[in-house]
Amino acid sequence: MSGFAIDVVLRTHNRADMLEAAVESLFAADRTGIALRLLLVDNASSDETPRLVARLAERHAPLLVPLREEKPGGQHALNCAIAHASAPVIAFFDDDERVPPGWLQAIAREMDGTQTVFVTGPCRPLWEGAQPPWLPDGYGGVLGIIDYGEQRLRFYRDFGGMLTQGNCALRRQVFERTGPYPAQLTTAEDRWLNAWLEAEGAEGYYCPQMAVLHLMQPDRLNKRYFRRWAMREGRDRAVADALAGMPGLLRQRWYMKQLLDAAATLLLRRGGAKSRFRAELDLRQAWANLRESLARRAGSG
Repeated sequence: MSGFAIDVVLRTHNRADMLEAAVESLFAADRTGIALRLLLVDNASSDETPRLVARLAERHAPLLVPLREEKPGGQHALNCAIAHASAPVIAFFDDDERVPPGWLQAIAREMDGTQTVFVTGPCRPLWEGAQPPWLPDGYGGVLGIIDYGEQRLRFYRDFGGMLTQGNCALRRQVFERTGPYPAQLTTAEDRWLNAWLEAEGAEGYYCPQMAVLHLMQPDRLNKRYFRRWAMREGRDRAVADALAGMPGLLRQRWYMKQLLDAAATLLLRRGGAKSRFRAELDLRQAWANLRESLARRAGSG
């Protein structure tokens, strides 16, 4: 793995309290045989972040490349970083995550001298307190919790998981082919990219050794945050499907059955509080998806 080059992208917005620990965790990781650069994008921060980025860039020069993107939005920050990438592999993690010592080596094992196009791994939670008792099954991803188990799995063949920007690495050629993330995507960058990778039949793997640790932010551990997320996710799912040329969710028979089950769960008060909250979130997503789909149809007419 001598000379394996990788650019790591880290985007941040007004999280000066978390950023330094995230950066230091990356530079503390085992870099043996790896040529590393960190592309650190300050996405229009107004707190202490710009000054902190400058200090970190001085501390880790020339391995840390400071960037500034004035357009707020994750898609714009990602496009800024990717435009400055030069390594054949680009990896991503978030400012509320911590990279374990073996993260870079896990990426190198998967992608150095192989045909693998992309790889991802678990995002395991660091709870400050107890897990909320109302957190529905299947909704851990809202908090950045991703874990498909301890077996290496091939995407689109062994399981139906989705690559997430919180912990992944891809060949730079992917972005040369897709072009920049569409500006319309406010939160669905992962879904849009995943649809492209699946349509291309790209070879990708879930690697349990490529885990990161994800801080659970207290301001997200409430039902209000989940309800807002559900509306945003439903809207952005409609946008991502339209941009990818895929049939909308509301045209899928399995999805309609899921919505009928959710409606029955609420109307008949079936199951416990977790089941009913999951049903509520499912229906909120569907409503936002329908509203966006109808708006796009009216706009195109």
